[in-house]
Amino acid sequence: MKLTSAVPVIPARDVATAAAWYRDRLGFSIVHTEREYGIVERDDVQVHLWGPSGISPEASMTMYRLAAQGIEELYDHCRRERIVHPNAPLETKWWGSREFAVGDGDGNLLTFFAAPDGDS
Repeated sequence: MKLTSAVPVIPARDVATAAAWYRDRLGFSIVHTEREYGIVERDDVQVHLWGPSGISPEASMTMYRLAAQGIEELYDHCRRERIVHPNAPLETKWWGSREFAVGDGDGNLLTFFAAPDGDS
């Protein structure tokens, strides 16, 4: 047996608005949207959106992580977009990965990371 991928399914107060945020801020393509479900993708990664969630951004406890090559370039882009989480700037963690986080428009926390042997 071999697992080949994981797809986060995250809450969105408005699926179309959330899909547009991922497109406009992080360069994802919108694959599908309807009132209660959406799919965005970039490179080999998909994120699925469910809603309307009714969860306020302040109450969201959703977090997920995505491995990224070119972490410095991605961080610079997110800084220009002003979406880097104030408590999660780019840094090398004690376990060796380089990572930073952004908060999306629904309060979901997305951490981008590069493994110690990954491209930074």
